[in-house]
Amino acid sequence: MNLIRTLISVFLFALLLSTIAGWLWAGGQPPTHAIGSRIALVLCAFAAISGFALLWSARPYPTDINVDHSSQDQQ
Repeated sequence: MNLIRTLISVFLFALLLSTIAGWLWAGGQPPTHAIGSRIALVLCAFAAISGFALLWSARPYPTDINVDHSSQDQQ
């Protein structure tokens, strides 16, 4: 599971870096283009940060083979 999380995190980090680069690039555009570009870039950054938060806060399912079921057998 951590390998998958790491691979997805690398993708999200690349997405965040391209968002930052796009923000800097949009600063040199005319104001009408810059506003639209920056709105899209803010949404992209929000999605990447939300993805990080959800990805690393997820708990494994009880049927995961790495979960210790000994405490459930005592009930």
